[in-house]
Amino acid sequence: MTPIETLKAARKVSTPLVCITTPDPPATVAGIVAALPNAAQVQHDIIRGIVALNDAGKAARARLVDDGNGPALPGVVPLTSPAEALSAAVNLPARAILFVHNASRLMDDAATVQAICNLRDLFKADGRTLVLLAPQITLPAELAQDTLTIDEPLPSEPEIGAIITRELKNARETMSKPPAEPDEQTTRQAIEALAGLAAFPAEQAIAMTLAQGAIDVPALWTRKRAYIAQTRGLIVDSNRETFDDIGGLDQAKRFGRGLFQGRKPPRAIVRIDEIEKMLAGAAGDTSGTSQDALGTILRDMEDNDWAGLIAVGPPGSGKSAYSKTLGTTHGAPTFALDLGAAKGSLVGQSEERIRAAMKVIKAVASSGAFFVATCNKLDALPPELRRRFRFGLWFFDLPSAEERAAIWALNIARFEIDERQRADMPADEGWTGAEIRNVCELAWRMRVTLREASTFIVPVSVSDPNSIDKLRQLAHGKFLSASYAGAYKHPNPLKSGAADVQGAAGRRVYE
Repeated sequence: MTPIETLKAARKVSTPLVCITTPDPPATVAGIVAALPNAAQVQHDIIRGIVALNDAGKAARARLVDDGNGPALPGVVPLTSPAEALSAAVNLPARAILFVHNASRLMDDAATVQAICNLRDLFKADGRTLVLLAPQITLPAELAQDTLTIDEPLPSEPEIGAIITRELKNARETMSKPPAEPDEQTTRQAIEALAGLAAFPAEQAIAMTLAQGAIDVPALWTRKRAYIAQTRGLIVDSNRETFDDIGGLDQAKRFGRGLFQGRKPPRAIVRIDEIEKMLAGAAGDTSGTSQDALGTILRDMEDNDWAGLIAVGPPGSGKSAYSKTLGTTHGAPTFALDLGAAKGSLVGQSEERIRAAMKVIKAVASSGAFFVATCNKLDALPPELRRRFRFGLWFFDLPSAEERAAIWALNIARFEIDERQRADMPADEGWTGAEIRNVCELAWRMRVTLREASTFIVPVSVSDPNSIDKLRQLAHGKFLSASYAGAYKHPNPLKSGAADVQGAAGRRVYE
């Protein structure tokens, strides 16, 4: 059911307290007023106080507010205080609806919460409804069990298409030089560019491009990035590199191409870098925010049939580069989900932000979001999270000699290194792709040779060889290889049963 249909059903059984999470509260209120014209409807905010929304609402408002324009109950004055307005709401007529805007800002006030609690049984008795409105909200314990929560999603693609049609019609009627009629492909691209925005910013974005004479899809994407940047914890990647800009990783690239050329290509890529650090506190975080973020991701991946993979490997092995280029190679938008940035200092703020971010992802991708999480070690990842990434654990090893040659070639060209330096290349055994890139960049910045630039780095294979070997042993025969078909094979695996000699000997017990 739609949010309005749900509200109608709730009113049939006299549900007194309703909370609607909506990206556009004024539009939500307008839709409800139109759908329930016979109900007396008023709204409250802390600046305007009580405002009537229809003719029946005017009579209802007169019962609450004494502003000299009509009869009012004794002692009633203009009501801008939420607690006072909610206390006065006991005088609303039967079947009336009272909307409260920005309710998330009011939940820390004990008087407001108590006033809401006081309305529950009174409103239930005669079919009145209190509707709390907010983009996201965490209800206090006193209200959570008694309040019906309705989540209004961001506009669907057909709804965005209707917005574009309406704005085109408005532009043709009001502009001296009407905008060009978009073809089917441009309209489709415009809908994709606006997916994930609320109705008002989507309408505003399309109107601004039409004012320039035609739908400008790149401009819509620019505006969309700016709007989504306001969603804490979610960023639209502006990366322009593709698979052609990274060397090696042939099997992971082959998988990505097959994924996008298959029956259900991803509509958006969601990157989570170093997921083990973001969720490491899920087991011991006493604030509950890490557990909530984990639970939200697990639930939304399951409910929306979102798939994904986990890229494991030492730092600099190409995991992040792969996650960034998977979408751009195939023309799909890429989002970076930063759970750390979504955390807030106020009670409930972190939970609201992660839900807002997931709502945007759903609006953009529907059931077609594909998650790519990068990870330097798996110890902190709970098994249930690993199961959600059902397209496997992929191991990104240090590049082979052949892969290193390809990475050198790309970066020598990128930084315009003199090709004659190939005659005196630094020894690169055990280097990562990131280290090769860093050497090329240093040579360009410092105007030195590649060999000279190489003296300013210490490869991770030298600085932390034990961690790399531990990852390799963990991945051997269990993880997919990002470089070749099949399971990853350690170049020098431990033999089965080759445990520590002292550990295997056991402990002598003396009587």
